[in-house]
Amino acid sequence: MLKFVTDQNGIRYELSERLGQGGQGSVYAVKGGRLAVKLIMGGDQLRRDRLRNQITHVRRLPLKDLALAKPLEMLRPPYTGYVMEMLTGMGPIKSLMNPPKGESSLAKWYLESGGLRRRLRLLGKAAHLLAQLHGKGLVYSDPSPENIFISLTKDDNEVWLIDTDNLQYEANPANCVFTPGFGAPELIKRTSGATSLSDAFAFAVLAFQTLTLAHPFIGDMVDAGEPELEEQAYAGLLPWIDDPNDNRNRSSFGVPRTTVLSQRLVDSFWQAFGPGRANPCARPSLSEWAERLFAAADGTIVCPGCSGTYFFNQSVCPWCNLDRPEFATIVFHLWDPGFGAEGGIAMKPKGESKQPVLMGYGAVTNNQAFIITRRLAFGSLVGQIDLPVVSVTLVDDCVKLKSLDGNRYLLLTQTGGHKSELSDREKSIKLEKGRSAWQLHFRASKELHRVAMFELRGGART
Repeated sequence: MLKFVTDQNGIRYELSERLGQGGQGSVYAVKGGRLAVKLIMGGDQLRRDRLRNQITHVRRLPLKDLALAKPLEMLRPPYTGYVMEMLTGMGPIKSLMNPPKGESSLAKWYLESGGLRRRLRLLGKAAHLLAQLHGKGLVYSDPSPENIFISLTKDDNEVWLIDTDNLQYEANPANCVFTPGFGAPELIKRTSGATSLSDAFAFAVLAFQTLTLAHPFIGDMVDAGEPELEEQAYAGLLPWIDDPNDNRNRSSFGVPRTTVLSQRLVDSFWQAFGPGRANPCARPSLSEWAERLFAAADGTIVCPGCSGTYFFNQSVCPWCNLDRPEFATIVFHLWDPGFGAEGGIAMKPKGESKQPVLMGYGAVTNNQAFIITRRLAFGSLVGQIDLPVVSVTLVDDCVKLKSLDGNRYLLLTQTGGHKSELSDREKSIKLEKGRSAWQLHFRASKELHRVAMFELRGGART
């Protein structure tokens, strides 16, 4: 194994373990620091000149606020590559996609590697990061299991993108980069360069495999067939494995979809791999993926038996079959100061009646905590969206609330009869089943803002 490399300034780096390997080369951690080295295959002068120009280009891009492994310095010959920033304790997301060989229990491995909620949150963060790049007019070019890096410990949920030397504003169809099995059909056919929509396709493939442990185009027919069938599947010439109208490529692999996909995610995957297979404009954008993945994660609860996470609308834990316990929901609505004399919950038409405008939701089981983040409290989709705002802990028939960001928030009963202030001192409010009696306001009542409401829900048999 290669032990040392030197950059163009003469600085020597000692390499430790290999973090990932892809079609273009390998990524190694630098010993004793928050750095990594990407070594690129093919060390001719033309390749080095292209890489130097690309790194110079990437350094000028407006990327300061994004979790990207930014290139710092080129390597000296005979090696082609560069030094980049990197958090310690990270590795490629493929560690959540492929169970180790010989693993006897798929469910056990799925839970031990973080379970459903962690996968949904990590994917949501990855989609949000890619959406931010797209918001700057940039294309990532090659979302793949090897270049989306995640925290290796289950309690951390950091996400970084490496291989930022592929960043560009537009791509030439004759010179586009993609990972086999994750490239959009138009890239494989060379009818288009990389775009935000080809990024969206690659991400959808990655997300589906991370959640279900099955590739969306490798069904039983393709798996048992000739190599040409796999090429056809990747090129979009065969139906995806869950196509509701075509059974030819069904798969017997993976986790049951009802266990790991919300209905909105099912709809998104159908858009991406059904109509979106041939029509890039039919695919969900990365911002849509982020919103739906975060929402799915927010709608999970913890099983008191196996500690697995699952959607709260399921009556039993799909991992151990234990009945769903009692839990509380946190529902976020829009407060409109122009509604009535003192404002109120914004309503929208539904048939001949009206219903509250839903902005988000969460769920929490007994003796567990749910963290309301900036994303949920304020609808924030810029900056650090997962900064904690308020903690919600369910203890029997009460929720204990505490401000985590140093701000004070208004708590009042739905009738307006009782008011209180939430601060960094824990406050307890009693809940009743089937009734939302309290509102938590995140801004002054004269401003348009979000309000959280709490309701106790019975277990599967209560």
